[in-house]
Amino acid sequence: MITSLRRLFGSTLGKIIALGFIALIGVLFALGDVTGNASFGGLGGANVAKVGKSQLGVGELRERVRLAYNQARQQQPGLTMTAFVESGGLDQALNQMIDGIAFEQFATELGFSVSKRQIDGRIADIPAFSGVSGKFDQKTFENFLRQQGMTEAQLRRDIKQQLLLEQIGAPIGNLPRIATGIASPYTALLLEQRSGQATFIPASIFAPKNDPGDAALQSFLAQNKSKFTVPERRVLQYALFDRSAVPVPAVSDAEIEKAYKANAAQYAASETRRFAQVIAPDQATANSIAAKARTGTPLAAAAQASGLSASTTGELTLSAYAATTSDAMAKTAFAAKRGDILGPTQTGLGWAVARVEAVTAKPARSLADATPEIRAELAKNKANEAMVDYFNAVQDAVNSGASIEEIAADRKLKVEETPALLPSGRAPKVPGFALAPELAPMVSGAFQGSGEGESQIATLVENEKFAVYSVKSIVAAAPPPFAEIRPALLEEWRFAEGQKVARNKARAIVKAVEGGQSLAEAARAAGPNIGNVQTIGGRRSELGRDGKGVPPELALLFSMAKNSVKTLEIPGNRGWMVIALDKVDRPDPKSIEPARVAALAQPLASAFGNELVEQLAAEAKRRVGVTINKDLVDQLRKELTGAAPVGE
Repeated sequence: MITSLRRLFGSTLGKIIALGFIALIGVLFALGDVTGNASFGGLGGANVAKVGKSQLGVGELRERVRLAYNQARQQQPGLTMTAFVESGGLDQALNQMIDGIAFEQFATELGFSVSKRQIDGRIADIPAFSGVSGKFDQKTFENFLRQQGMTEAQLRRDIKQQLLLEQIGAPIGNLPRIATGIASPYTALLLEQRSGQATFIPASIFAPKNDPGDAALQSFLAQNKSKFTVPERRVLQYALFDRSAVPVPAVSDAEIEKAYKANAAQYAASETRRFAQVIAPDQATANSIAAKARTGTPLAAAAQASGLSASTTGELTLSAYAATTSDAMAKTAFAAKRGDILGPTQTGLGWAVARVEAVTAKPARSLADATPEIRAELAKNKANEAMVDYFNAVQDAVNSGASIEEIAADRKLKVEETPALLPSGRAPKVPGFALAPELAPMVSGAFQGSGEGESQIATLVENEKFAVYSVKSIVAAAPPPFAEIRPALLEEWRFAEGQKVARNKARAIVKAVEGGQSLAEAARAAGPNIGNVQTIGGRRSELGRDGKGVPPELALLFSMAKNSVKTLEIPGNRGWMVIALDKVDRPDPKSIEPARVAALAQPLASAFGNELVEQLAAEAKRRVGVTINKDLVDQLRKELTGAAPVGE
């Protein structure tokens, strides 16, 4: 089921909850309420959307964007909130929340439901809610919700949406196969070959050599602020504790004696046996096998002569052997000597013949003999219990609002402090600084919503080592001082100016080609420094096979109309390309070998399944009705990007 849902995440409905499936929990369920009406920040409790019977509050949307941004920042440490929102983060969060609410109402109308027990089971399976013992821990669960500013009701609502999606979306999205008639045109598309020409106009050859002065560079900085912004950094205080810091009570002789008596059977004399045996369908066959075995023929050979095979058991006790045969046969088997043939004896499966292969007698162990083993086991258990108690005590202190200094002083732990760190753990202002790799979970947690002075606990080594930490101070994302980045600004300004010239050259080349010139002729006419014309192309099915992604020029070539010409901007103000498509060769679907079509039909089924799920999501929104307050969304966008103050 989980694998199926992962495939669904490429679809619209799959993305309903994909935003919530973040590293804060690490498994399948969403975060944040999608139907309440909480109030956050300056925009208060206004609603950004009405979805069926529910209202979507702006505070809820803001919080969901923050959670998504925190996850994205783990993958891209230098990402700023402004860049995240401008790249579509806000719109994606809004659409996914609307889809989630609409789908929940739609599923309920269809008669689908989720029980409390199902939600309880999903919560219990979440690793983030496990305590130091590895099992679900109520305190850890409550602390997580507190850190995220969530209520249990909100969390349960999101898990309910996830379970409804599994009930309806997964079966629809997992088509086993599609007809070859549907797959044929797509196979032809994959076998399509294209060829064209391309030329590159580098911005560097047109970049000015002059220095425009501070005023022009500061204006350029204002227009490209996000490009030069250093991401938010945080100074952390932390104290480490592990098993070595936890006092463990000594194991007493009385405890050892009590454990010995409580497990007397474990230390009493015992005997195990291993048997070779064969099950015959009737008594006559069993008698024949037993007779041959008693004359010295190996049981396996005697069984094989009758068309059967013998098997060998593991080491079994009397009770274990009785469970597989019968009490009478087990008593007889354990009274026999090694090498004796037993049976035939009738069992529920047929007539059994067995041979005693080995007899292992284990003598009784006295209290003195068992003491080292018992002492080690009790010491291990006490150490685990002491670790759990110590961890819970620190967690209680964190939950009560104690500062890291207070917790460390009470526990005699050493408090350490980091320089201002990026989410990656690097310290831009401290060359050569390297944070211990094991502290990565602490840094990750510190950038997932912890406020200044708020103590938290991070697990560094499961069940072994932990860190209690807090954010001492936050250095807001901002460009460095102008003087510090002036050389970089000057270089980027020059490239940007050169990019403008390169763009005009590219447009002139396109116009000339559309007027009848060849690409080579148009490129030569554009100037002596324009790059050479090269042939590009290939087969669609081979694009991206090397795992490096499809080159932008080929991606454009395979999206163009035949005999057309297009421009392509190279990111980073590094130039422009002009692409001309000359030839398109796509085979007739009817002429493709059936084996090729069949090979594509299976993987293509998931794409069609996703399409059906997208249609289901669209139908859900159509049925319940959706109204979006675009003005309020734009106001939140300005707030998040810094274009308007909070509370505008």
